[in-house]
Amino acid sequence: MAETEQRVRLSDAQIDALKRSVKRTTLTKKEIAGLPEGTRTYEAVGRAFILRPAEDISKILDERNTSSEGRIVKLNEQREYMEKSVKESEATLRELVRQHQLKA
Repeated sequence: MAETEQRVRLSDAQIDALKRSVKRTTLTKKEIAGLPEGTRTYEAVGRAFILRPAEDISKILDERNTSSEGRIVKLNEQREYMEKSVKESEATLRELVRQHQLKA
């Protein structure tokens, strides 16, 4: 049960990180859209920067957002399942304790 609660907290942290990532990529995409035509844009790749057209960077950001949002949905589903599992375990444990007290 404690392990499941720890996994729930880990899922929450991952969801928060993904939400921040989505906000950051959305803001970046918005700023890139406002750039004048022909502006040189670069993509960070490790320690290097690669010259890319703004449209390509916008597509990459869209893909990252889509991926992050999909991952958020999956993590929320897993989190809900784990919370349900914890509640069921607690209810089972309470029932066992109650039955034991009735016998004594």
